[in-house]
Amino acid sequence: MEAAIKLGRAATGRGRVVCVEHAFHGLTLGSLSVNGEAAFTDRFGPYLPGVARVPFDDLEALEAELRREDVALFVVEPILGKGVILPSDGYMGGAQELCRRYGTLFCLDEVQTGFGRTGRLFAAEHWGLEPDLMPVAKSLSGGYVPVGALLMSDAVYDAVFDSLEHAFSHGSTFAPNDYATVAGLATLRELDDRDLVGASARLGELLLARTRPLVERYEVVKEVRGLGLMWAIEFGEPDKGRTTWRMLEKMQPGIFAQLVVVPLFTDHRILSQVAGHRVNVVKGLPSLTITEEDVEWFAGALDEVVGEAQKLGRSMTSFALRAARAGRTRKPAVTRA
Repeated sequence: MEAAIKLGRAATGRGRVVCVEHAFHGLTLGSLSVNGEAAFTDRFGPYLPGVARVPFDDLEALEAELRREDVALFVVEPILGKGVILPSDGYMGGAQELCRRYGTLFCLDEVQTGFGRTGRLFAAEHWGLEPDLMPVAKSLSGGYVPVGALLMSDAVYDAVFDSLEHAFSHGSTFAPNDYATVAGLATLRELDDRDLVGASARLGELLLARTRPLVERYEVVKEVRGLGLMWAIEFGEPDKGRTTWRMLEKMQPGIFAQLVVVPLFTDHRILSQVAGHRVNVVKGLPSLTITEEDVEWFAGALDEVVGEAQKLGRSMTSFALRAARAGRTRKPAVTRA
């Protein structure tokens, strides 16, 4: 992401960057400047100047910024990692078209969605996108070693590395890294040989089919959504137990999701994560090598855990109160998987 911001500004000769609210793009200073959550950005400013934020899925707000014709790049996740928020039909294509119209580079952050996560090699394929800049990482090495890369169009590359003098205008102490490169090549081979991208699409459909009925089964389940093996379940206030829910949420917003994450791990040995700070969304990013049996195991465990959590019984409430009090006595630590 640092490379995308840096090279995008050099290629266009412009200084401004537009990003979206509630986005996550990394924790180094440049990428932190385009993050959309105060939980990550508090205490570390001032940040890069000339950064503007617009709501996700809002083309009018985006065009209002781009029409000034001073924006180097628009940075966006194809699916917001916080909460697994999918774009509406036409948003991604419309955003790309607006960037083309106003001379802004379209930067699609595929660090989390790339390499089969959404049932396509890259999420961009779902909408027929051709981004100018595309940061990738995480799954590129199969999680084996740290690795990251920036894919870019020929036009961007040629604009930045346009002479011998500028040949070394970007680099890193640890790049290129032979070990990471070998791991990346091995991962790409595994994706092809085992058709893991196709498996992600098929198992993602099965996962939704097995978990979406929870919306009808439990009042506390607001929505189940996902694309490929990027999945989330969102919880909302139930009619029964409303008083307890509101008391707990007042003490610590998003606490109900912990009533699901904790027993999934302690009782069923399933590691999941809350999808963001102060949100009642549990997120799943399972390995692309899971089986149908794994999906059935997870769906059954989730059904059991949500059923118990919805009761908001004495033991559940006691745990939530302890967790909420602990969260109020210290600044919550926010991590990103």
